[in-house]
Amino acid sequence: MLKIDFHSHSTFSDGTLEPYQLVAAASSAGLAGLALTDHDTTEGTGLFLEAAGRRKGFTGIAGTELSLDFKNTTHLLGLNVSPGGSKPLDLSFLQRFREERNEGIFNALEALGKPVSRERVAALSGSGQTGKPHFAKAMLERGWVAARQEAFDLYLGLGKPAYVKKRRLTPPEAVKLLLKAGWCPVLAHPISMGVPEGDLAKVLGQWKAWGLVGLEVWHPSHSPEASAFFGRLARDAGLVATCGSDYHGANKDVPINWTLSRSPLSAAVLDRLREGLAAALAKGAGGGAGESVREAG
Repeated sequence: MLKIDFHSHSTFSDGTLEPYQLVAAASSAGLAGLALTDHDTTEGTGLFLEAAGRRKGFTGIAGTELSLDFKNTTHLLGLNVSPGGSKPLDLSFLQRFREERNEGIFNALEALGKPVSRERVAALSGSGQTGKPHFAKAMLERGWVAARQEAFDLYLGLGKPAYVKKRRLTPPEAVKLLLKAGWCPVLAHPISMGVPEGDLAKVLGQWKAWGLVGLEVWHPSHSPEASAFFGRLARDAGLVATCGSDYHGANKDVPINWTLSRSPLSAAVLDRLREGLAAALAKGAGGGAGESVREAG
């Protein structure tokens, strides 16, 4: 069965493989396609699609992963699955938000007596944008922590002394942004939102009204029981169930071929996403999202 992975990261955010290396790894692993969904950027998608185009029978999908102002960790995938009519997605303003957050982390670590060099963090991020994994690596190199995860557990994680909240879009703002460009909004790893199970159906109904098209049902953070639960929610809400490895290369212990053995979905899910996107655009979903921004946050 041909399968597509709809969630991965390259060196343009916090992955360790270049876009062309992602394509080669995914194709060699037996995937029929892959979406590049770097955090808050689409800068690597040109190189990614160029490499994918040279692989016979392989589908490359431009995408992004937006961090939202909602409960706990809430991420929204934007997938450019439209056969035509989509527009470039301008996310330059999100880079400014990220730069503000990073400066806050530098200052916080310095105040804690655990400073890291701006030059070294920039070097670790390479051609991509700087994120917390790069701070963690720099802290490990300086000897401030014994392992990268310790940097998150003691300093960089939510509620820790060097945690700095980044300015983010609210859910309706993000959905509207994607739909306006003709990109398909898919809620990533819903378990990380921390929404009580009994409230999720209502939450997803609201997101569906804003124009949400898909729900990431199969993800490494979901147990089989959780995936079954989210699958039922997706069906009841009229959302397209998707799968994604959230592949980060060496930064996470998840193989590039994760979806081959863990997801039951065939590559036909791509057609369902296109149909769902067309329906959302036909309804004009997301057009009035701005009116509910504060309520949603």
